[in-house]
Amino acid sequence: MKYLFLYLLLLSICTESFGQTVGPSALQLDLIQKSDTQYKAGLIFLGGGTALTLTSIVIPRNFDFDSGTNNTRVISFLAWTGVFSICTSIPLFLSAGQNARMAARLSLENQALTSPIPIPNYARSIPSLSLKIPL
Repeated sequence: MKYLFLYLLLLSICTESFGQTVGPSALQLDLIQKSDTQYKAGLIFLGGGTALTLTSIVIPRNFDFDSGTNNTRVISFLAWTGVFSICTSIPLFLSAGQNARMAARLSLENQALTSPIPIPNYARSIPSLSLKIPL
């Protein structure tokens, strides 16, 4: 009974191994998409923060010269919002780069089989998941 179970287990592993695809893995595609969206969000935060900061610099301090009212509250609000937006873009860029590097490390590719004796009707390459670890 043990041998029959072991035989069926090995047979099922062999038959399932031929059903592999050679496209990029779902994890790699998810990491690439996440990296792209984080990069776009980082650009939006950086551009918006720069625009708000430059707007706060351009706005004149005195609003009405006759009554003496000024724009200090508006200027400070725009300046601080712009600075916080720029500071928020930095971690987004860092995590986008990290996700892109992780997606580049994980790849599904065909690896060539080196066999000294060529076997007819046998695949010359197999799909394999490669993981590159930078040192």
